[in-house]
Amino acid sequence: MNCPHCGSELEYEDATICPKCGESIVVEETETQQDVIETPQKQTDLLLAASIVTMIAATFVASLGYLGVFQYIELIDYYVNYYGLSYSAASDFALGFLIFGIDGLVAGAFALAGAFLMLKRKWFMFSMVGTIFPLASVFVTFVCVQQYNYGFTDILIFAEVAAAMFSFIGMLLTFASRKEYT
Repeated sequence: MNCPHCGSELEYEDATICPKCGESIVVEETETQQDVIETPQKQTDLLLAASIVTMIAATFVASLGYLGVFQYIELIDYYVNYYGLSYSAASDFALGFLIFGIDGLVAGAFALAGAFLMLKRKWFMFSMVGTIFPLASVFVTFVCVQQYNYGFTDILIFAEVAAAMFSFIGMLLTFASRKEYT
């Protein structure tokens, strides 16, 4: 350790006076120094977890929405080319895919927007709506699959249950961290 006034090396680290120049080594607190105000750390872990879980739910719902729209287009081509049906008859059968496909894409977009707003700690209500949209999309998909009697309900429901679970957890975590929003 060196003296802050003359720069000479001090023999003892706990010395309070420099043996060479005689100046005090202890820095006294002056009036110009400002006290450090300690602010409590915000619990960002809940909000970060809510955002990640909502992004996962949005990914599930949006990817199933994409598959729904893709399947709608493929089924129309299949029924027109293979069975010789008209486009209107083919689209009537495949309409359920289009409904839950567009719903999934829209819900995924709102959920992603809500998740990014969670990270910014802005617009609590929009973030909550963003976590609710995948849950609503799961319900719409289930109703469409049941209404149109598609035969792969069990496979689709497995993915939708995961999306509903992530959406519900994201909703709870967002609500629990509502005081962190500005």
